[in-house]
Amino acid sequence: MMNRPGHRQVHITEGFWKEQLDKIHHVTVWDVLNKFEHDHEDGIMKNYEWVAEKKPGKHVGPPWYDGLICEVIRGISDIIAASYDKELDEKIEAYTEQISRAQEADPDGYINTYTTLICPDRRWGENGGSLIWQHETYNIGCLAEAGIHYYLATGKTKLLSCAVKAADCMCSVMGPAPRKNIVPAHSLAEEAMVKLYRLLKDDPKLVRTLKEEYALSVRPEKYLELARFWMDHRGVHADRASFPHYMGEYAQDHCRIEEQSEAVGHAVRAALMYTGLTAVGIETGEEKYLAAAKRLWDNVEQTKLHISGGIGAVHNEERFGYQYDLPNDAYLETCAGVAFAFWAGEMYRAFGESRYIDAFECALYNNVLPGLSADGVHYFYENPLISDGMVERWSWHGCPCCPPMFLKLMGCLQDYVYAVGEGRLAVNLHIGSEAELAVDGLQVKIGQKNCGIPWSGENTIVLHPEREEAFTLAIRRPAWSGSFCAVCRGRRYEETDGKGYVLITEAFRDGEEIHISMELPAMKVEAHPYVSADVGRVALMRGPLLYCLEEADNPGGMDVTLANGALSVSQQEICGPVRVLSGACADGGTFTAIPYYLWNNRGKGKMAVWLKQEGKDAGAGNAWETAGDYAAHRTGAGKAADLTGWEGKLYRRYDAG
Repeated sequence: MMNRPGHRQVHITEGFWKEQLDKIHHVTVWDVLNKFEHDHEDGIMKNYEWVAEKKPGKHVGPPWYDGLICEVIRGISDIIAASYDKELDEKIEAYTEQISRAQEADPDGYINTYTTLICPDRRWGENGGSLIWQHETYNIGCLAEAGIHYYLATGKTKLLSCAVKAADCMCSVMGPAPRKNIVPAHSLAEEAMVKLYRLLKDDPKLVRTLKEEYALSVRPEKYLELARFWMDHRGVHADRASFPHYMGEYAQDHCRIEEQSEAVGHAVRAALMYTGLTAVGIETGEEKYLAAAKRLWDNVEQTKLHISGGIGAVHNEERFGYQYDLPNDAYLETCAGVAFAFWAGEMYRAFGESRYIDAFECALYNNVLPGLSADGVHYFYENPLISDGMVERWSWHGCPCCPPMFLKLMGCLQDYVYAVGEGRLAVNLHIGSEAELAVDGLQVKIGQKNCGIPWSGENTIVLHPEREEAFTLAIRRPAWSGSFCAVCRGRRYEETDGKGYVLITEAFRDGEEIHISMELPAMKVEAHPYVSADVGRVALMRGPLLYCLEEADNPGGMDVTLANGALSVSQQEICGPVRVLSGACADGGTFTAIPYYLWNNRGKGKMAVWLKQEGKDAGAGNAWETAGDYAAHRTGAGKAADLTGWEGKLYRRYDAG
């Protein structure tokens, strides 16, 4: 198993992501806070005030607003852990006081402002309530994450004590008989309970502090037991206590975990549930959980993942479609991209394979980053791969769930740059950064400097071990790279191990430098023949970035056919210096493609990712227009397609010059 470093051990110091994170810290965070504090005029924190004052009957926003502000707190906590900000810290302290006062109004430690203010007799979806609508376990899971991350950032325990009280309340209600069979309708709490278990199990001093200062008798194992119960009781409906008793595929409650093999239902709920599933598997070591996580991952990666790293093809219920059902106007919610990235991170921890970091990186650059505008104050809920020109980012939304999820991932991005295993230090993301890590007890300072990703392929890794002692440096070779070479002491390392890493084993010296050079070829990519939406079309990528045609650069329109031949790369100013792609069209014209994450920053306009390609027959073997056509093919009754070379792949490079 590969372990991520502690959050405060890694700092992103330069380059593309340093610029993005600085903007998020100083612009986006304050924009989100200000908009939440004035939401619906009263502001989001008014809910806690009304609960504390016992003034029921009114609630600001939908039931999941508690969770959203707690997600913002978690994101800010990680940001100030990396770069302390006194003003933001004081803001969280003020929120903590409001949350704590609201919780004190209930002797059980229960806290869910919507239920308390609007339907106090319907806790946990009972007595005519609705677990799917009320979001109680989700909100408490978000509170747990906020408390954990704020404690790790500052050492302050009050918000964490609120989280422990609420978690204890859930543990007293849910579980094996005589407790009740209630499972989350919107996942997130599963992983949060595992995190709470890990934190308290590994920190006896913190357990004593919670007892001495808040009279909490903490038993960490019960949080893992609850997460495990929730996993084991998916699809177990006979004695379900809540309404709805049977949440079906929408909430991944249609059958037991051991029987789930296809990703279904609400994409955000699904990816968060699968993240928790993987975390439970890592913590318990039980094969049934990890086997289920791998089955579900393979199903998504090989049949349901858009080229942008986005998931959730269908607008209705924000859900997964059928296998290979990948329309270009798909929903692809920013929240779902974040949840998928978190799942990818847990899958890497469990299995140590670079393909999970490839997926994480793809979603990060191409489905999550597009959710924020270049000015840092406008947002996308959906991230379609085609636009008729009417789509644009919003300043705020009636369901502003994506900005908090966005802040959560961006706040902890540094956690995914490196990983440590037995005798091994892995460089997963090529990002300018510094870290202080321990490899089997050996303290090692590691840095990446002059890293050009995503624009150029140069990078230098610098090592400062406390003494010369052998360990393995594992450098991820991204799936998108062309030629890849790492040079250490004049020796070239190019071959990867079975998990996608270039391995260098040495007794490294203080100041040792490893120079990396990787090719970032401009590529045309084609989709699996079963993806009927993209038959006869290609997408453009360079390095980790997906590209698109936007009307601002292509006034002739998006309905072009690309000619065979190479793509050209040049630098232009589009919200800063970026690399753009250009090439010839089959009619003799030319096209220009920009990084997809930048689209819709220059006003409304048409946009397209998948483009017609000369020499690719849009009618050849096409024809799975419906799920029935696809099913007929699978049974041998439908049209044939050449699937040579597509084993286990959903996308591959299109070689046409």
